[in-house]
Amino acid sequence: LSECAEPTPVNRIRLSLLRRCLDAAQWTPGLFSVTVPTGSGKTLATTGFALHHAVRHNKRRVVYVIPYTSIIEQTAEVLRLVLGEEVVLEHHSNIEPERETPQARVAAENWDAPVIVTTAVQFFESLFAARPSRCRKLHNLVNAVIVLDEVQLLPPAFLVPILHVIDQLARHYGATIVLATATQPAFQARHTADGHFPGFQGVREIVPDPGKLHARLRRIQVELPQDFTATQTWDALAPLIQAEPAVLCIVNTRRDARALHRLLPHGTFYLSTYLCGAHRSAVLKTIRARLADNEEVRVVSTQLVEAGVDLDFPVVFRALSGLDSIAQAAGRCNREGRQPELGQHGRAAGGARLENLHASLL
Repeated sequence: LSECAEPTPVNRIRLSLLRRCLDAAQWTPGLFSVTVPTGSGKTLATTGFALHHAVRHNKRRVVYVIPYTSIIEQTAEVLRLVLGEEVVLEHHSNIEPERETPQARVAAENWDAPVIVTTAVQFFESLFAARPSRCRKLHNLVNAVIVLDEVQLLPPAFLVPILHVIDQLARHYGATIVLATATQPAFQARHTADGHFPGFQGVREIVPDPGKLHARLRRIQVELPQDFTATQTWDALAPLIQAEPAVLCIVNTRRDARALHRLLPHGTFYLSTYLCGAHRSAVLKTIRARLADNEEVRVVSTQLVEAGVDLDFPVVFRALSGLDSIAQAAGRCNREGRQPELGQHGRAAGGARLENLHASLL
């Protein structure tokens, strides 16, 4: 990272985060958290921690758990570039046919590889399943380093059993667990109004002062609407998007994305889970190339680009949602910190309320 990356202020912070994670790899195994802003190099930093921790404490393998198939290919590719093709095994529903060799299928059934990149669905269904085909891999989670990326996306309805099984892996099966996200949920065990929440105890934060790091990496100006009860139609929003040469607009549903995309000029990109994995990868590759060449590029997308997708737009519009979603969307704006003025160029506009405004357009 220090030799090949551009020596920008953002990259220097990323390098310091990596060094911090490498130092923390010497700590006693258990439960860890990494709370860092989007665009801070979390993937490489947590991977560095996992690998050095595995060597230091004789762990058997590293398992990288990602919530969406839409971003797993990107993470796996980064890990293959760093570690080598033969070391990393992908296990998810969108695996490319050329990687579906007999050896890869056997390895996926048993998770018998040094580094596993899989989805949260595969991971937790394996832990809770009662079928031999699913349980066949469980012994390889013993004495492993497990990185749960974008941990804020764990399903709330199943949170209690999920946190319980994670805690059991750490306490009784020698696993080291890393909870990585920009918006760390409140997973600590505590008493609530309706009883006791049996979360985690003894989670160690690797980043000494997450709030200070967020302040150092602040590179956008978030603009919220002055009146949260006022709404904005697609017809009013479309000209605002057209006025920007490079802009990303994130909406809450695929139906919203289709309705807005129809109002924008030909050449506007569309991203949602309606696109298959190969198509999404091709579209993202084209978008990144246009951004790198400073060409015009306008994108309408669902939330699939919020978590972990490496995009760097000068302007981002986000349909009103929870603060965690707005924070994640902001990570696609001025990601590399190259925009000179936060208030004028590098802004994430969270001011468009788009829900339920488009019925007359469909």
